[in-house]
Amino acid sequence: MTTEKRQNPQRFAPRMGEEYENAGGGRYLCTRGWDEDTWTARFLNTASGWELVAHGIVRYEDGTIEWDYSTGGGFNDGRLQEYRENCRRAEKEKEARTAQLWHRQISLANAMLCFMI
Repeated sequence: MTTEKRQNPQRFAPRMGEEYENAGGGRYLCTRGWDEDTWTARFLNTASGWELVAHGIVRYEDGTIEWDYSTGGGFNDGRLQEYRENCRRAEKEKEARTAQLWHRQISLANAMLCFMI
């Protein structure tokens, strides 16, 4: 572990399904994305299965993350694969909703062009 001071911490909103490297070591999968009301996100340590709610999350210039403190920690052995599958499913659903919105916007734009002609 390095002892050098990390530069320019910035508050940021982690995304569900993304993995992040912790500044103190370890990789964490975001299992519940940023909650702007509580300034928290849920993470699962990909090596140990330790799950926690992180408060006050920052990201440094080198891409690593850290948080002010955590609550609700506990081991959730065997759930990493389940979380990854749920995150992939949620991302696919989000992509499908985005595609539907684009299709509606294109249809509306085409209808407006036909009306104008």
